[in-house]
Amino acid sequence: MEKTTFLIITFFVMIINTVLSYKGTMPGLICGNCGKTPVPYPLSTGPNCGDQSYKVRCSAGTLWFDTKGNSSYIITSISPQIQRMVVKTPTLYPNTCLSSDFYSEGIQLDPNLPFNITGSNTILLLNCTDNMLHLQAPINCSSTCICHPYVNKIQEWAACRRQSLCCIFRTGGSQNEYMIRLNSNGCMAYQSFVGLDTSLPVEKWPQPGLELMWQIPDPPACKNEVDCNILPFSKCLGDPKNPGKKRCVCKSGRYWDAQGYCQKCRHGTACKIRRNKTPLIAVAVVSVLLMLLGGFLVHRRYLIKRRTIRLLVKEREEILSANTSGKSAKVFSGKEIKKSTNYFDKENLLGSGGFGEVFKGTLDDGTIVAVKRAKPGNAKGTLQVLNEVRILCQVNHRSLVRLLGCCVELELPLLIYEYIPNGTLFEHLHGFRLREWAPLSWLRRLVIGHQTADGLAYLHSSAVPPIYHRDVKSSNILLDNKLDAKVSDFGLSRLVELSESDNTHINTTAQGTLGYLDPEYYLNLQLTDRSDVYSFGVVLLELLTSKKAIDFNRDEEDVNLVVYMKRIMDQEKLMDVIDPFIKEGASKVEMETIKAVGNLAAACLDDRRQNRPSMKEVAEELEYVIGIVTGQASKS
Repeated sequence: MEKTTFLIITFFVMIINTVLSYKGTMPGLICGNCGKTPVPYPLSTGPNCGDQSYKVRCSAGTLWFDTKGNSSYIITSISPQIQRMVVKTPTLYPNTCLSSDFYSEGIQLDPNLPFNITGSNTILLLNCTDNMLHLQAPINCSSTCICHPYVNKIQEWAACRRQSLCCIFRTGGSQNEYMIRLNSNGCMAYQSFVGLDTSLPVEKWPQPGLELMWQIPDPPACKNEVDCNILPFSKCLGDPKNPGKKRCVCKSGRYWDAQGYCQKCRHGTACKIRRNKTPLIAVAVVSVLLMLLGGFLVHRRYLIKRRTIRLLVKEREEILSANTSGKSAKVFSGKEIKKSTNYFDKENLLGSGGFGEVFKGTLDDGTIVAVKRAKPGNAKGTLQVLNEVRILCQVNHRSLVRLLGCCVELELPLLIYEYIPNGTLFEHLHGFRLREWAPLSWLRRLVIGHQTADGLAYLHSSAVPPIYHRDVKSSNILLDNKLDAKVSDFGLSRLVELSESDNTHINTTAQGTLGYLDPEYYLNLQLTDRSDVYSFGVVLLELLTSKKAIDFNRDEEDVNLVVYMKRIMDQEKLMDVIDPFIKEGASKVEMETIKAVGNLAAACLDDRRQNRPSMKEVAEELEYVIGIVTGQASKS
């Protein structure tokens, strides 16, 4: 009996020693399970465990990975030994060939976080426009592309069979390191497979998924020895890679395995103690030589980078000076703008969309500004920021956002314009409850509509040369402290050159936003001032109804606001869909003006551009309606 007891005690002592010496369990460092799924270090599901740079979300026993644009993806598997995980790709909107993350422009990772897309994914791009045909390998958009048999055999993707163009490519490289981009000018749906053997028939393909990986984390940060209690067998020492900071460094004979433990050194590991000093001397000599070589290469790279930046700045200045009628923007220094935005701190990020990000900044003289820059790695966005500078140098109107200057010496060009503090018209119409704004009155909506139309009419009729905006929508109409409108975002705009002014249209690739895009422009690729009129007609419908231009929460045939409203107006039921806030309590005269604006919107949305009014005529009509409303108000 005593012998048995002794063996049991010995057995438990061995288990305890093994756990303490080998794994070193750390309460507070590794998060608990999410449902039945272990959450390995450094992934963090809460503020008190894991590494806070590696956040994931646990909801109802399921792990989620959140990305930019408020999109979330279910994590289906995690491989902590190789720092990889697989997320479930999005489904399609019902009865459409649109991925459910289409309105966040696909999956977009934050490049400032330690996650990126691996090179093991094969991406099928579906519902693509002809713009994709201009792209070169490795993207394959041929008629023999394997995306065709996939949509033909998988029932869930049946809605994509009507779309003739689809593409395939393998991830890898800077272009898709942080994003799989969707937009109405490229492709609108996608599917992903990890490690796909494309020679296999579709029936034998693996389950869809997108593989992500994370950078190997550093040991936990610390300020004193007490902080390192969460990591047994460690002590608080200076971080060799970041002077001035301290980390919990594993003690002698142990090594940091990047999975939350100070493992004990065993035979063959990198921390094996060497008693022969000769190899150490050789290593030291080689290290010195490598340092000298590295210093030379770094200095050479620095000189090349400086030369490249000078050439880039010169090229951008030439772009800005071309066709500007002698006008030019004030040029800010990169140092000044970095300081004003606190080096583009995330807390100063006002918004992100299209091809640019906008940050709030404060100049040395106290002026608050909005700083727009192209997204990293997006050459097209760079050209659009430069184009916006050129456009805004030509205009000066109270209803157009005012350009203060630009900065072209940094890697990404910057556009500095006046800060408009009261959000966008889209937010006031569709998200006012989230911002605790009061709903807009009918008169204020009329004024905003007139100011917007007046600004666009100036671009069409008074600017020299004329300018077509090409992306008129409620989210590009900013509101100032007095709720006056300022038209913004000229990245897609076109100056009508002298050689083009004799023509009735410009032949150009269709660009714009789904729901606002002129269908005749989309089909014929012929841009006119009436294309902006059509988009403004959609804005008028939003002002009347407070409904979104595209909303998948409506019935399938009513997703597009224009299609929905045309049917409503054909049935003479306009007043049934007017925003109750402006309809309830409205006077008889106000009700008549609401109908008049409805008729004006219908005229702007005529299928044939020749039948649409000019923007100047629209502005005059809205000014007349405002006169009626204010006259009625003064009498009462």
